[in-house]
Amino acid sequence: MAEVLPHPCEIAVVDSDGDRNASNRVVVDKHTKLFVWMATGFVVAAAACHLFVTLVLYPTAIYWMTYYVPNYEFGFVRRGLGGALIHMLPDADYFTAAYTMMWAPAVVWVITLAVLISLILSSGEKSARRVMLAILVPVLPFAFSYAVYTPRPELYAMSALVVLCIALTRLRSDRSMLIVSAVYGVTIAVLALVHEGIPLEVALGALLALSVLPALGPRQRRLCAAAAVGPGLLAVLAIAAFARNDVGARLCRQTPHRQIDNPYPAASSMADNTAYLAGRVQIKTDFHDWVCKLEPPILDARLTDGLHKVGSFGVGPLVASFVVGALYFAASIWVTQSFSGVRFSTLLAELHGKLTAPVLGLAAMVPLFMTAVDWTRWWVLITFNVAVVCILYTITRPEIDQPTTRRHVRIFLCVVAGLAVIPTGAALHIGGPNF
Repeated sequence: MAEVLPHPCEIAVVDSDGDRNASNRVVVDKHTKLFVWMATGFVVAAAACHLFVTLVLYPTAIYWMTYYVPNYEFGFVRRGLGGALIHMLPDADYFTAAYTMMWAPAVVWVITLAVLISLILSSGEKSARRVMLAILVPVLPFAFSYAVYTPRPELYAMSALVVLCIALTRLRSDRSMLIVSAVYGVTIAVLALVHEGIPLEVALGALLALSVLPALGPRQRRLCAAAAVGPGLLAVLAIAAFARNDVGARLCRQTPHRQIDNPYPAASSMADNTAYLAGRVQIKTDFHDWVCKLEPPILDARLTDGLHKVGSFGVGPLVASFVVGALYFAASIWVTQSFSGVRFSTLLAELHGKLTAPVLGLAAMVPLFMTAVDWTRWWVLITFNVAVVCILYTITRPEIDQPTTRRHVRIFLCVVAGLAVIPTGAALHIGGPNF
């Protein structure tokens, strides 16, 4: 006898004659519902735990708020747009605005993930594989844990890329696709003023999506690619050419004072870290002093400084970071294809004769590897770029509505539980100094 699961809330047993065993249907149906609810429960419980860790147990806001310290008070600088918006408000509202700016991209990203999950479930019949894919999405390395542990402004760009990919699967006219590509491109160019690496981080996803998701001719595909990626790359070049590298100290001096939780000194030893996590030790740091120590070297850094930092980081930590990131990529693609039933090779077949653009998008990640040590993080972003296109391609394939086995559902439950518990999105690099 073989067990198949044609529907998320029903597993029927098929005997050797192909007839469904009605006497077992209700019992197995309850088991299936239990599996689904257990997987969903794991995801929700783990999400609550991750929020508790990052908000209460090990708050790292003091670091993430530094993304919004630069502004244009003393001229054009890298990453100045976020701070310029805060600088428009009264000084008394500085920290309220900074906390809001810090968490806003995470909120937007979580909403985007919810939209993606809803789209997965509503794009066809609610087959078991479709439900499993929907539950899997929030526990992938680039999803919920990435948002709560590293609430960077790039989450805005990731959300924009998901919207672009969804639009490409819905729009039919070449003109509308060109317009949405141009709007996306301008959005990414603006986000480059918040962080100059953003256009490079999402170029692969945009070019891969344009090559796979819509039915575009070669000329129209090139136009859309130029509209989607060109403005961001031009913004990166403009920032490199015109941004000042001598105002870090002056920007530091205008930062207001406030004591903020700072868990990083406790990380120097296991005993201190344990004491901090247990609440026996409370460490606070003046935000002004923290910024003046950390930010000027970053703001005043040049391309050669980034190259030197990577070169002096150590071969061991870089290789370990790269390997862990590559494993994230392989595992994410494997679980996506395994539980959806759509092989990754099927998507690769769609790229026949259209590989140039995705390869150029992947090449855009090379400057990031060369100038920053977060090699695991770069792999997480590569994983996101590929996985989001893979997911939106998968939900249109007939394989996702094929039956699965109860054993497969049990394996899925174990995988989801593991991914939900492990904060995969928190890994930036392996070993080496954080600052």
